[in-house]
Amino acid sequence: MKIGDPMVRCEDIEALIDTIEIINHPKTMEIIERSDYDIASGRVKEISSVDDLLDELDNGVDTYG
Repeated sequence: MKIGDPMVRCEDIEALIDTIEIINHPKTMEIIERSDYDIASGRVKEISSVDDLLDELDNGVDTYG
């Protein structure tokens, strides 16, 4: 590495800012924690196509009310 070479990329700083914003938003963190629990409990569905996703969305299931 030469003097003057950037040590941190702009993309890395932007990703860090995004992460901090998510961590500081309680509702978003609650949803992420629920998702982690659902995954650990095996409550997942495989979506392998856009049609599968649209079918799930059309079912109108709102897990988080």
